[in-house]
Amino acid sequence: MKTDELIDALAVGLEPVKPARASLLLLAVAAAAAVVGVVMLLGVRPDLVKAIAGPSPWLKALYTLALAIAAVRLATRLGRPGVDVRPAALALVALVALVAAAGVIEVAMTAPDQRLAVWLGRTWEVCGRNILLISAVAGPFVYLSARRLAPTRPSAAGAVLGLTAGAVAATAYGLLHCPEATIAFVATWYTLGVAAAGAVGAIIGRFALRW
Repeated sequence: MKTDELIDALAVGLEPVKPARASLLLLAVAAAAAVVGVVMLLGVRPDLVKAIAGPSPWLKALYTLALAIAAVRLATRLGRPGVDVRPAALALVALVALVAAAGVIEVAMTAPDQRLAVWLGRTWEVCGRNILLISAVAGPFVYLSARRLAPTRPSAAGAVLGLTAGAVAATAYGLLHCPEATIAFVATWYTLGVAAAGAVGAIIGRFALRW
């Protein structure tokens, strides 16, 4: 049998393999775990029913959910060897930059004697810590969701999965517990909490995602 005929014979019946993706089911479980974590570890805000009837908690959730989606997209591309990750990375950075710019504008348009209150709120000292805590609850499911991927840069992939866990945690935290509503607060302290989860994820990924 000639080489070309052998190749054709081996190729019969082969179908393209679908690109690996993160498990949406496990990501949903991570979101549920974050909600349970907030309720059990932090408690819900006493005015929750009234608060969620207004736009503020949902606007916070819009940002953090967008962060989670952008991070999942980047993690997926990092888990496919040879795929260009730059568009997904730029989208994530652009999202953070857009919200940060909105926060700067908000502070600039606030009366000088109120600017610090708009930026720091009442809970800036615990915000990042709380998001990091809840990300530890959601994180295992986020990492399990990526088990089909094959990242060649485990630290980078781990960092982005950590960002995903942090963003999921921040969404549950912002909806159920946190009373802060200013753009400047969310752009600073929520983002720093999510970034902290990403830093932890980079360390985890260095060891857990090696193959």
